[in-house]
Amino acid sequence: MSYAVYLAGPEVFHADVEAIAEAQRSVCRAYGLVPISPADKGLEDGDQSLAADDRIFANNIEMIERADAVVANIDPFRGPDPDAGTAFEVGYAHGRGKPIYAWTADTATAAERVERLHGPLHTRADGALADRDGLMVEGFGGPVNLMLVSPATVVLGTFEDCIRRVAADIAARA
Repeated sequence: MSYAVYLAGPEVFHADVEAIAEAQRSVCRAYGLVPISPADKGLEDGDQSLAADDRIFANNIEMIERADAVVANIDPFRGPDPDAGTAFEVGYAHGRGKPIYAWTADTATAAERVERLHGPLHTRADGALADRDGLMVEGFGGPVNLMLVSPATVVLGTFEDCIRRVAADIAARA
């Protein structure tokens, strides 16, 4: 039985996206998984009546639909939080009932990530942890917002560590 995983993450924004995607595909195949990467399809694919951004969206949704699970890179991207598109894809997959595996090489908590980029945190009068602007900072100890952590199996480590976990979970169910 083949098990397909959609590879969500900001890798598509890197100049060497194809090399990164091929390395990820190789790791997936080594563990018996079928990789589905946003790098698999270009703008030439999909409904040509749609604008480029709408084609990308439609292509990615179609790929998530074909996948048995989503593997999401939740490393910080342009700030303390994961890529916004990846966050959407995780939410969409959860809504479709697909297993989600989130990985991050950055083992800092969400609060530590905010503090690292925005300066010292403090405790407000109401007891909440807050940033320099007085806005509450999530302090549940996860690497990112609970809305991404709660529906996912979170792997602190590398992409391969995460893929190894997916494969182990599949083997345990067999």
